Amino acid sequence: MGMIKIFEGYAFVQVNTFGIIQQIDEEKFGNYNKLLRVFLPIQNLYLAYRNVNLQFSLLRDLTTQYDAGKIDSNTVFNLTESSITAYILMHRMFVDNCKSFQRNHKNANISDLIINLQNENTEKNMKVLRDYAMHTNIPMSQVEISTSINNKAHFQQRFHSILHVKINADKMDIHGLSRQDREKINEWGHELDITTEIENAWNNLNTFVKQLFKSYLDAYVDENLHKVVISDKKLWQEKLIPLKTMGITYQPKNSIPQDTVFMDYDALAYCIERMLDE
Repeated sequence: MGMIKIFEGYAFVQVNTFGIIQQIDEEKFGNYNKLLRVFLPIQNLYLAYRNVNLQFSLLRDLTTQYDAGKIDSNTVFNLTESSITAYILMHRMFVDNCKSFQRNHKNANISDLIINLQNENTEKNMKVLRDYAMHTNIPMSQVEISTSINNKAHFQQRFHSILHVKINADKMDIHGLSRQDREKINEWGHELDITTEIENAWNNLNTFVKQLFKSYLDAYVDENLHKVVISDKKLWQEKLIPLKTMGITYQPKNSIPQDTVFMDYDALAYCIERMLDE
């Protein structure tokens, strides 16, 4: 951990450099001190969500790397299979994390959001595939790469490929799966287009997470703190978020910091953005 720069008073602090981004008065410090302590319990949930996002991006980047000539089609096929399985596992782990969070924060009124998400057809497919992956390797058909060529584009962006992967339902070993899982697999017919399913699952999850954070913050942040954030909207959007604020500190004259609340800067920005989403 670096040392906070020598200064006296209350301030927002930047990640990595521990530099002072903005000095504030005692009253504002007191407000943000309370607010960040409301953000802290939901920080881990945000980090789990960020992992799902990262996994989705890795999967999408495979075609970008292929188009740029960095990896060959064989590598794309091998990496796609493991990336798809990893996405399914992380996605469902995250939904389970949300259920645990809900049990510990009953006032946040998020159980309906979780029920609605789990009733989505795509989410049911994710659940079945997670169960199946715990049981044995998911049989995926040959990965198809369809590439379109745009001759007018800049050389770097000329190729645009799309991955298509199907899950072969006929080759699935359904012994040992629950009755619901077996029924769901039967609904697929011979195959399931897993690339489209993941795209849908990720879009649904994004919407769900925004609503979940909003419900939690609406329940636990009092009206006064809400007004403080709204009145600082410009400060957050133009300075504090772009400069990666990680929290606040109070440093008396010639002393080490006395009161500090730090958290992951991404999670902090995400919470503030949800409060500004009016």
